[in-house]
Amino acid sequence: MASEAVRSVLNHVCRAIESLGHPFALIGGLALAVWSHPRTTRDIDLLVKLERTDIDDFVEHFKLQGCRPKKTPPLHVVGDHSFLQFLYTPPGEFYDVQFDLLLAESPMQQSALARSVETTVSGLDRPIRVLECNDLILFKLSAGRMIDRADAAMLLRENRESLDTEYLTTWLTALGLSKEFRESWKEAFPTESAPDFC
Repeated sequence: MASEAVRSVLNHVCRAIESLGHPFALIGGLALAVWSHPRTTRDIDLLVKLERTDIDDFVEHFKLQGCRPKKTPPLHVVGDHSFLQFLYTPPGEFYDVQFDLLLAESPMQQSALARSVETTVSGLDRPIRVLECNDLILFKLSAGRMIDRADAAMLLRENRESLDTEYLTTWLTALGLSKEFRESWKEAFPTESAPDFC
């Protein structure tokens, strides 16, 4: 579960992004709890619609909110993922909470942001958009870390009845993630073969 400090920072970050008018959605560890898979997390991950030409103004706005870019230059690119990383020390705390803002640049990222759903999250002072479960599975599979693969398996197990097989088939094929999906399915359902659609 997320600590009170992490939730406090998420409230702060949401207010800052909303004041700029950029669409965004919760991803990462905090989003898992919405889809019946809560786990401990110490940071925040958001998907944000932000043009590269707006990054400087965006970063300056966050500096005015007491947030510090983790890297210089602030834009960090890993493969097909471009993101901004910030640190913020919430009032009354003595340690930083990191939050990563992934730019919604690829077709899959833009699709996921457009399909995100509004929900309430415990400890937040406002509703927030969160990635729809099928998109969160795709994000976890594309991240590729062991913890992300485990998260994908748990999401499959807890949300089996709501899987959108047509949507998953389209993106698993486009992203070359069919093998990863079958592996996560095997982890989620060890006695079953993966479905034909993947």
